[in-house]
Amino acid sequence: MVYTSKQMKYINDESCGADKMVSKNTRKLKSNSWRIIITILISVIVVLGPLSFGEGVFNIVISILAGMAALVHLLFSLRTRNWGHLVVMLFYLFLSLVFQSCFPSELRLVFSLGAGVFFFLMMYVLFTKKINWRYEEILELAARPIKKTEDGFTHRPFPAGETQYTGNEIMDFAKFLLKNIIAIPYYEDNRVIMVIPANMFRHLLYLRKDYLEDTYVSFDFEGSISVHIAQKDYLRYKDEWTFDQLCQSLGDVFKRFLRAHQKGEGHTIIAQLNDINVG
Repeated sequence: MVYTSKQMKYINDESCGADKMVSKNTRKLKSNSWRIIITILISVIVVLGPLSFGEGVFNIVISILAGMAALVHLLFSLRTRNWGHLVVMLFYLFLSLVFQSCFPSELRLVFSLGAGVFFFLMMYVLFTKKINWRYEEILELAARPIKKTEDGFTHRPFPAGETQYTGNEIMDFAKFLLKNIIAIPYYEDNRVIMVIPANMFRHLLYLRKDYLEDTYVSFDFEGSISVHIAQKDYLRYKDEWTFDQLCQSLGDVFKRFLRAHQKGEGHTIIAQLNDINVG
């Protein structure tokens, strides 16, 4: 998408706020490369392990794994209304069918072509970050304006001020955040809680009963905002940033997001998140 000079000014000035003085290449989170390495190793073992039992077992295992992945992405698509998950679901579905030996070779060739088409579409979805979880980007964005390292972590929620919105606006905002995998909303009688979990699987698949152990920003229907940063997320930072300032900054991030959404400029939120370096 090409942005006008006015839209880019909003991204750089309004959305970034105080953090525009900090280099966008400065990473404040600890590296998670070891997690990536472990994930790759486990994936290789799971995929190649069945080969030792013969081609038949390998085909069955890959078909089952691909089918399970297709089901998960179907559920994600239904929950978030994000079309990117449908593309990934169709790739895994065709891949599962390719390894089904019960189909004739001609039909499996058709399935292979389908898998190939949706593989390239899936690469587009992944490259454009259509289904990226935004957990690390949010934590990075919250820490950008913080320079002090005093008064460390506390378990209490932090009052982050007030802003103006209607009930319908905050509900629409919650749907936008869910669709773009920025936060997962929980609805209560007097407020909406935007949860930013490290592991969205448990929330999207209803495997998590509550949000109390995760980072969240709460919007009540009186206009008040409160922030809770989980200890495990606070420990993801390289430095022990001043906790109240970090909570206030996270609240300010979501205030800016809300204002952008109220103006119909939700695309600037996505552009800003895509611009954050968490590599």
